[in-house]
Amino acid sequence: MNHRFFITPNQINWQEKKASISEQDQTHKISHVLRLRENDQIVLLDGTGLVYNAQIVSFFSRAVQCRLLSRRSTNTEPELKITIAQGLLKGPKFDYVLQKCTETGVSEFIPVATERTIIRINEDDVSRDVDRRIDRYQKIIQDAAEQSERGSVPPVKNVMTLDELCKMNLSTYDLKLICAERSQTNGIKEVLNSIQSKVQKVILLIGPEGGFAENEIKQVLSAGFTSVSLGKRIYRSETVGMLLSGILFFYFNDLK
Repeated sequence: MNHRFFITPNQINWQEKKASISEQDQTHKISHVLRLRENDQIVLLDGTGLVYNAQIVSFFSRAVQCRLLSRRSTNTEPELKITIAQGLLKGPKFDYVLQKCTETGVSEFIPVATERTIIRINEDDVSRDVDRRIDRYQKIIQDAAEQSERGSVPPVKNVMTLDELCKMNLSTYDLKLICAERSQTNGIKEVLNSIQSKVQKVILLIGPEGGFAENEIKQVLSAGFTSVSLGKRIYRSETVGMLLSGILFFYFNDLK
């Protein structure tokens, strides 16, 4: 299987059958990690649904030049668009959510700071700290998208508070779900079976390690979310998004 790399559309010139990979992490991976050489073939994706078979032509200090051999459309993206609004998690747990949910097919991520969030943004340099986190999160997502043969790279939004999330234009989502541990509300199967209208866009709100505070759950339910249960067992926060999105893709026939 040829290695896959996402590049921006302006790095591709289909008319001249040329492409240039200039992102530093990618050029390093190609030349030093994978040790690819001239004439080796790779796959390039422009993030818009087009896939290019390419052949490495030459290496420069800041770019890898390729010859485009063919192109085609990809159909690996699910029709159901799922956004995961995940409470920030400590250590590598949030990285795990981004990686595995990208592989599952999630379309967008929103990191959420809640009352019981353990991790804290550096208040002395908020802008730089947030930008650094988002850049790293996006790199994890891109790597997972390449590995799982996605046709696009899901974006990750800036960290927002639960209050900011509830003030978003949530009417664009056909289904808004919150997983509350030991919820006394309906199970996920019962909630899905009760849906009457077509569902194309979903947002899943998942709490941090300590779960949501009672006042937060009330706030979210007032914003139009539906509380669901995943059964009798308690799952780790980093497991819920992958499990629930898989259930939704299966239920709405996106795992064909």
